[in-house]
Amino acid sequence: MPGYSHILVTVDIEDPTNTERELFRAREIAEASDARITLLNVRTPRSSRYNTYLPKTFDADEQALHEAELLKWADTLTDTTWPVTIRVRVGPVAGEVLAEAKAAEADLIIIGAHQPSAASRLLGSNAERIVREAGVSVLVAR
Repeated sequence: MPGYSHILVTVDIEDPTNTERELFRAREIAEASDARITLLNVRTPRSSRYNTYLPKTFDADEQALHEAELLKWADTLTDTTWPVTIRVRVGPVAGEVLAEAKAAEADLIIIGAHQPSAASRLLGSNAERIVREAGVSVLVAR
């Protein structure tokens, strides 16, 4: 297994089963290569037409909620010796994962695989786009 220095792990806070698989693999690889880990959650942007119906603190509250969920997952790695950081981004999932991987200089991306629907088989899933466009290794945890 090649040595990695920075592992970017995508976290879907609504899919704990996939996240557990991803973190298991990240832990294995980080232990073998002494890599640091970044946990990334991507929030889907909401339509601006809802702004008049939502409280002014909605975005900040949602950001805080996602950060708190990531911190819970990061706490499962507290017995490790490598650094773990968290990041929350807002935008299209695949694009934000690719942008974060580049900005953070990650050399491995770990993503979870969702069961594809007919639409994702036709249009392409986030995982497929990340695998296709990433300039680094991508591990799809199943």
